[in-house]
Amino acid sequence: MGKRSRRRAGAPTAAPHVGLDPKSAHSEAAEHGRSGVSTQDGPPPPPWAPLPLTEIAVGVGLVMAVGGFVTGGRTGTGILIVGLLLGSVAGFEQSLREHRVGFRSHAAVLAGIPASVLVGVLALLGAPGVVIPPAAVGVLIACYLPLRSDFSRRQADRDL
Repeated sequence: MGKRSRRRAGAPTAAPHVGLDPKSAHSEAAEHGRSGVSTQDGPPPPPWAPLPLTEIAVGVGLVMAVGGFVTGGRTGTGILIVGLLLGSVAGFEQSLREHRVGFRSHAAVLAGIPASVLVGVLALLGAPGVVIPPAAVGVLIACYLPLRSDFSRRQADRDL
């Protein structure tokens, strides 16, 4: 049985708030000494909570990527790259938000970003191909370890 499947002994079970508005659910949780934000139900809400900005960015990025691929040529390549970048930024935002509150670990994804940037910079500078993979793995490991320990600490704080 996984860690998320187990319940702590004596932990209150939250009844679903079907048909209630968020304010009454928040006030009921406050009466029971719990915060209004559920730590087990889903990812943390973004600062722009009612607007699904991340989902819109992923959708627009996907449409741009497909459109750029279909268009072809220099214009299509530019549209394709912008679409991929837009989708990547939206995914980065979601994974960073989930990781920072201890909801789900995205340490490898977040550590891959500086490693990818390093690979791009080294390739642009004309570094020998033998140097690039070990440098990328070194940066990946150097970034992964603190990100993973930070997540473990935040998850322990969240479970209290």
